[in-house]
Amino acid sequence: MKKYCFAICDDEYEVRNLIQSWLSGSLYNADVREYSSGEELLRDMDQETQIDVLFLDIAMGNADGIETAKELAHRIERSGKSMRASRPLIIFVTGIPDRMGDAFGVSAYGYLIKPVSKEMLESELHRAVTELNRLDAQMVCETVYEEKGVECITIQTGRITANTEIRDILYIESNGRKTVVHLKDNSYEVYKKMEEFEKELGKTFFRIHRGFLVNMLHVKSYSRTEVHMDNGDSLFISKYKYPDFTRAYMDFIS
Repeated sequence: MKKYCFAICDDEYEVRNLIQSWLSGSLYNADVREYSSGEELLRDMDQETQIDVLFLDIAMGNADGIETAKELAHRIERSGKSMRASRPLIIFVTGIPDRMGDAFGVSAYGYLIKPVSKEMLESELHRAVTELNRLDAQMVCETVYEEKGVECITIQTGRITANTEIRDILYIESNGRKTVVHLKDNSYEVYKKMEEFEKELGKTFFRIHRGFLVNMLHVKSYSRTEVHMDNGDSLFISKYKYPDFTRAYMDFIS
């Protein structure tokens, strides 16, 4: 059975202690961590701690739960790490129902209203673990190999195994927890860092934006703000990437 990591971040000791006892007694094989502040949680996450499900209080000291969730997302985004590998499913715990709109503004997975009952918590935990299992069932193993002089990639997602030539990849897109490999007639969701794709796929591909890695074989045209692919998609290009992209593309077609 997979080993999970559940965590509680709440400045009320009694709440932390109660939720910790429920999580430790759950049916799941899990480590349980406790944090008394958002700052403490963020320091631990900076040390590569992997948390799968986080029960996060909204009303806390200096860094409340909403600000903590925003900062956590910003740090992961800046690091270039996979969201699935780095960011937990967040279930907000609050005694202030009016702030639930704020919670969903930072992509919360769920919420619980205080006082929390054991049954309510177990229901949300079961729902979160089910979602983790669904996401992990889509976990993709990509293997780049050469067949008859043509570079190929094997993408395995769930029960589907797809073998495709690398030259048939139009572009790769970062989309929250997922990275999407776009082909002409299909697309596959994977959990792999854009940086890994960029390194493996070589000079035929160019990172025009933190969210897009394009195959220059399929670039139809471009402007200072967009790259137009031969399937009709238009992708945003960073103004900081534009000069390097133009040079790389000229070298590619020359």
